[in-house]
Amino acid sequence: MLFDYYVRNKKNGGVKTSRFIPSTLLLLYILGSTATVANAIIDHPKWAAAAALGSNTHNALSGRYIIEFDENYEGTSTRFVKELEHEHDHIKWKVAHDYDTESIFRGISVQLEQDGFLAAADMDEDNENKLLSEHQVIHRVMEKHHVKRVYPVIEIQRPTIDLYSSIDPEALNLSPDVKDLPFAHSMTQVERVHRELGFWGDGITVGVIDTGVDYYHPALGGGFGPGYKVAIGYDLVGDTFNVSDPSSIHPQDTPLDSCQQPSRHGTHVSGIIAADDKKYNFTGVAPHVTLGMWRIFGCTGSTSNDLVIKAMIMAYEEGCNVINLSLGGVNSWPEDPSAVVADRIAKKNVTMVIAAGNEGAKGAFMISSPSTGYDVISVASVDNEYSLQPMFFVDSTGDQFPYTLSSTTNNFVNSTLVAYSNNSDDNDDDACPGTKPDNDLTGHIVLVKRGSCEFDLKASQIADAGGIAMLVYDKDGADVFKPTTEVASIPVAAVSHTSGIELLKQLQEGPLSLSFSNQLYPVKISSAGLVSRFSSVGPTYEFGMKPDIAGVGGFIFSTLPQRQGSYGILSGTSMASPYVAGVCALYLQAHGPAKDPLFVREQLQNYAAEVPAPGNREIIPLDSPIRQGGGLVQAYDAIQGGIHITPGKISFNDTVRYKPQTVTITNMKDRTVTLALENVPGVPVEPYNLPISGFAPVEPAPSNSDLKAYLSFESSITLKAGDGTVQFPYMGVIGNVTEIPIFDRGFPLITSMKEISSHSGDNTEESVNVTEYVINRTPGVGNENGDGGETSVLVLIRFLMGTRTFLADVLNSEQITIGTAVTSNYVQRNTLNGVGMVVIDSWNGTYIPNKFEHESRQVPVENGTYFLRWRALRLMGDPDNPDSWETVTSKPIIVK
Repeated sequence: MLFDYYVRNKKNGGVKTSRFIPSTLLLLYILGSTATVANAIIDHPKWAAAAALGSNTHNALSGRYIIEFDENYEGTSTRFVKELEHEHDHIKWKVAHDYDTESIFRGISVQLEQDGFLAAADMDEDNENKLLSEHQVIHRVMEKHHVKRVYPVIEIQRPTIDLYSSIDPEALNLSPDVKDLPFAHSMTQVERVHRELGFWGDGITVGVIDTGVDYYHPALGGGFGPGYKVAIGYDLVGDTFNVSDPSSIHPQDTPLDSCQQPSRHGTHVSGIIAADDKKYNFTGVAPHVTLGMWRIFGCTGSTSNDLVIKAMIMAYEEGCNVINLSLGGVNSWPEDPSAVVADRIAKKNVTMVIAAGNEGAKGAFMISSPSTGYDVISVASVDNEYSLQPMFFVDSTGDQFPYTLSSTTNNFVNSTLVAYSNNSDDNDDDACPGTKPDNDLTGHIVLVKRGSCEFDLKASQIADAGGIAMLVYDKDGADVFKPTTEVASIPVAAVSHTSGIELLKQLQEGPLSLSFSNQLYPVKISSAGLVSRFSSVGPTYEFGMKPDIAGVGGFIFSTLPQRQGSYGILSGTSMASPYVAGVCALYLQAHGPAKDPLFVREQLQNYAAEVPAPGNREIIPLDSPIRQGGGLVQAYDAIQGGIHITPGKISFNDTVRYKPQTVTITNMKDRTVTLALENVPGVPVEPYNLPISGFAPVEPAPSNSDLKAYLSFESSITLKAGDGTVQFPYMGVIGNVTEIPIFDRGFPLITSMKEISSHSGDNTEESVNVTEYVINRTPGVGNENGDGGETSVLVLIRFLMGTRTFLADVLNSEQITIGTAVTSNYVQRNTLNGVGMVVIDSWNGTYIPNKFEHESRQVPVENGTYFLRWRALRLMGDPDNPDSWETVTSKPIIVK
């Protein structure tokens, strides 16, 4: 069981009361996860292939590598490449990016090109020195004494956003009691910092690495360069950038989001930090900062980690005090190269603020890199208090209901409402093909329940029955969602479940006349102040506590490119991260731009507001630290706080490895204070459900309020001076984490294309009566139909838990290890999201023999019988201890 704990410090008359706030993460397990496998066969201490297996968002790009030079290398990148090409004149290296910043990163990102690779099985002694397989080339690069480490170039997916609405500024219609458009500033004390302390971010430079920005937006300064708000930055890629084609990079001098369909993301992030719109009274967190933008995404598609690294270095060299990255991919290992570089920049007094990710639906251990870095600030999301939404009116009653338009609907119609089914709330197939309406739909708006078929199919069914528009209500909840449509022939809009039930009641009296308005009103969010459902859940696989802090990221109003409506409401940790970056800018204005980033992070954690848990708060009132980090950021208290606790978070590991921890409490004010320490429970997270489903992660991970944790500490502490309310999160594990299984039951396993085609949907080894497999290398004999054997066997792998090292050993007929087929490091666990539910790798009878101590040369096995033995290092395991490895051996494989 994993424990999560907090400490906080509250006023109690004239005495300060510190309260430890424990919550528990229970490690139970269920069956069934997915994998994506990249065949990594390099085994070398300089190889750092983070997340080469098991990740659906980290795909290695073929032939592309990041090479880091040793600190003592005095040559240039050009010289390095010429030396490589001189040694192997058939190989050409195309340098994508040159990194040359002392103490941060020196090296190159390269595309490996040569005139045709030979398959390893076709190589012999006569040609092996002429043409080398790709892994051999990289291995020989790593053998150079001035190479420190080699990383694969990894694809980073475009940030996902949930656009609730784009907003015409002329449509803003706020009630008189709401004067702060983002609403969130009252939740985070930013409004108080502005009003009482007069800090607006003056003198601080915040860098943003994102999709570009509409710097012509009036709220963002109206231009680019010295004297403008967006004063610095660069477009590293251009509009037509394709991550699979380095030649598609066309850098531009400015980071303008000039796409025909602007991406919205970078402009929205920039507005959260620094918007200053006097006309519509919209103010970002730190509107007086200088902004920088480094664009690393084209108009469409993804980017790569070598570009993320390049942009971070450029922002550092431009003198940014804070750098925000609202991007990343699931990889809960801190060894990812972008996380490594972010850590190095943080050690140079730059505060790195990074989104924790939007994978909350996928359970625990799903933090995104580079927010996994040791010294960065990983940001979770809390839902805003209000959203801005249009209303429709029921003429007969005067009731008002918020709604959203679907992705293909620009305007809705005024008409009468009827229900497709009078009992639709009991029917998940409402308006799906094959159903019939209970009422005449001709000329009406039709109310339907969100259910088992797509919105486009429902809309088509309604249109065929004469309906002129569809109003769909959610299956549960009090908040409005945005329906996704693609080919709907009639307007589509959505309301909450609560609204839908109320409309059904009123429809019992007959059709209702509806009038739809485009005006926007503040609508209370039912989950206000709670951790957003999409926010990623930690910890890391090293049991480091992530996320670190929470910002407001659900239902966030901010700027959009002017061609997209100028304003809009988005949700994501992408929005929470720039909010915290803006708070960091306020803090640095107050205490100096050279403030140590770790001190800043700790101060934010010390004074964060505890985020309550949903549900019964009388049992366990607070949410888990692996959801909220230290809590929701509180700008005023962090700036004014007179007590500082370091470290700002603690992990006790597990009960096999735990040891007492020391915290230092520093008094920064001028009066004596007594601190009384107290535990306060937080809600546990239950990522596994062993009794029901075995050992695969529950997605999403539910809470479990039946468990509590306890901590021993001194009951009170007296300090000579100080003031403030402080807390810190901590966590630990009951039990031995090395006992957590890595492989799903029945995996890895050998199969064949013939078996897969014959047993689709049932690919476990138990499902077929096969005792051995055949690889037939005789030309013209092995084939995909399996006649006479196939030219390779297929390997199916599913990981229940991440592993630092995964190996596939090759064993001879006596099951003695003769070499290695696959090595992969820092593997991410699988999920149940359907992408690569069962990932198929292959083995064609080649391996790296044990005798090759200094070279990663893959050669074919001799004819005979072999086995594959898969090994995964358990969490916190000792690689030299055989008990730390989980091992599975395949059925016999006959190679002939």
